[in-house]
Formats: sequence, C-alpha cells, structure tokens
Amino acid sequence: MKRSLEVLQELSYKCESHTTIYKFNKDIDASEKYRKARICASSWLNELIYYYICKERDFLKEFKEHIQEQKLRISELKDSEYKVGLFDQLNSIEDELDKAIRRN
Repeated sequence: MKRSLEVLQELSYKCESHTTIYKFNKDIDASEKYRKARICASSWLNELIYYYICKERDFLKEFKEHIQEQKLRISELKDSEYKVGLFDQLNSIEDELDKAIRRN
C-alpha cells in the first residue's frame, strides 16, 4: 500500500500533466471554456494537494511534541533502570522522527 504522500505526489504530477495538455495542445477537440475549466480545476487541486502535504509535515511535528510532553512526565519519575529505558526508547524514536522531518 502506498503512503499518502506518494499518492498525493502522483496526483500532483497528473494535474500538472493535464494543465500542460490543455494549455498547449491545440489539437484537442475542446472548447476554450472547457480548457480553462480543466486548467483551473488542476490548479485548484494542486493547491489542495500542497495543503495536505504540509498538513502531513505538521502531523509529524505534532507527534514529536507528544513525545516531548511524555518525556517531561517521565522526568518526574525517580531515577531507575525503567526510567532510563523509557527515555532511551523515546529518544530513539524522536531521532528517527527528526530525520523524517528533515527529509520532508
């Protein structure tokens, strides 16, 4: 199953392709109004896709904030191996999350 970001990127590519076709290919049997409508819809869809791509980035940041909140709660526990294990696991996942955020 494809990740949502991959699907959105593919849809964006298709919208750009349709825009190019209807903007520059005069051999298509379509009225000028129809062409403008297709170009307008593709542009609107690309803006919507961009919004959801940004929303996914925000989702990762929000997830990281939850991890940081949990780390604050854990810091109130008395020192023990259990506390160290909790911190190690949260830090490990937070590091991976930071890498994913930087890639996006």
